[in-house]
Amino acid sequence: MKKLANDPSRNVNAVSGMWVRLRKDNSKYDVRYVNARLKRIWRLSETSAGTSWNVQAKGEKKYAELLDGMKASQSDLEHGWFLVPDNERKAYGFTVPVLTGMDAKSVSGITVADFESRWTCENERFTTIDHWPKQGMVRHLPPTEVEDESKWAGEDEFLDDEPAPITQEIPEVPPKVNTFAVSYATLPDLMMAKECPELQGLGHIKAFRTSKGKKVAYIASANGKCVVAYRARYERGSDKQLEQAVADYVAVARNLWAKAA
Repeated sequence: MKKLANDPSRNVNAVSGMWVRLRKDNSKYDVRYVNARLKRIWRLSETSAGTSWNVQAKGEKKYAELLDGMKASQSDLEHGWFLVPDNERKAYGFTVPVLTGMDAKSVSGITVADFESRWTCENERFTTIDHWPKQGMVRHLPPTEVEDESKWAGEDEFLDDEPAPITQEIPEVPPKVNTFAVSYATLPDLMMAKECPELQGLGHIKAFRTSKGKKVAYIASANGKCVVAYRARYERGSDKQLEQAVADYVAVARNLWAKAA
């Protein structure tokens, strides 16, 4: 599973490409496409009539204003705008086509290519009658399969058809090991905490915020296992107060486990 940040090979100053933002109600992603060379920003729109890429900003001034706002929102690690690497779009569920003309190097190149016959371009607006699935809602890893226990319903009734012999050996019960294991995970910036495989199956997920009020750390604990997940864009050690709160919470969970063991 790839992350959207902390990759030393990636140009952190890049702006051209697909930008996405998860809405505050977590209902869907907003999608824009930036062409820095031509100073154009397109917005993805889905209606009953089909799909379109509409020019939202063009020209030096409007382009700069909109892009600056997108960059400024990146301090919000949950609902800010983020640039998705080209080779990772499908992995994150962004499957809608980016038209060849949206990557043009000159204004005259803003048009559809021959192989994009289902799309049309008028006044730099690309449209098609085709519909695409809701973007960005694909889980990053396949969910863990849960066996359907209903198919085994009633099977226990047939386990003891024959009486057990008097000399039946009593199985040895292994002693309970009083251990409390803490592990750490990295949570991609576009993934909701409940979708994190490492946090799943551990019950309630506790969220922790930075001094600026941004959720960047999550903890879940059960049965002697505790997982601490940090957002990929959070730099460990940058917020001592947050990390102290995380450490205190882990200590409480450890003590509760020790008392119950």
